[in-house]
Amino acid sequence: MLGEVARTRGMLKKSKRPSGLFGFSGLLLTVLLTGSIFAEEETTPPQYPTVPAQTGEYCTVCGAPLTEKDIALIIKGRRFPLEKSMVDTFMRSREQYFSAKQMRGALFQEELNAPAGVAQSGVSLTYFLIGLYILAALIFGGLSGYTALSKGLQPIPSFFIGFFLSVLGYVYILTRSSLVAKGDIPSGLVKVPITSSPIACSQCGNTNHPAAHYCSICKIKLEPMLQSEVERT
Repeated sequence: MLGEVARTRGMLKKSKRPSGLFGFSGLLLTVLLTGSIFAEEETTPPQYPTVPAQTGEYCTVCGAPLTEKDIALIIKGRRFPLEKSMVDTFMRSREQYFSAKQMRGALFQEELNAPAGVAQSGVSLTYFLIGLYILAALIFGGLSGYTALSKGLQPIPSFFIGFFLSVLGYVYILTRSSLVAKGDIPSGLVKVPITSSPIACSQCGNTNHPAAHYCSICKIKLEPMLQSEVERT
């Protein structure tokens, strides 16, 4: 009786071993299939258009020559030829490869993650601050030079004072005392001459200088419109 029970237990143990082995093998096969499916999905990213690579192109990542079996991604109008095995590597660092396609030192930079239809994302903060500084420097440099000239000071050094010191340089030029008396013309400026219409003679109709006292033809006396330069001196 005891011998029969022992034989029965041995048979049950032997029958359970294959089922456990088959269950483990099935689980392992499921994991491998799932991983291969995910790998295939990552190899061809759906968010970018994919076209076949052309003969003579080189991989953007490794630099190896490509064949028609490889692919090329089109990202914002730029073509990135890739080996199929290098697609995952490219996607992990696509911002780096995308920025390498841009012109060096360009003022307007295009970002990879910019919204669709936006060609440029704007001016970088560094370029914006530099441009703002240069604009302010030119404005205050010009104001400083003009103010210095009206005060009889040297305009060129004053321009550079306002250019480099901006508003502080302009305030410094404003606070300096003037070397020109009020009403006088500063050195370096030329007075714009005033012109007047000629005087027509009431007797002969001849046109005369607006400062003439007599007609140059009939010698009749005229009423001058202004004082001549000779009389001023």
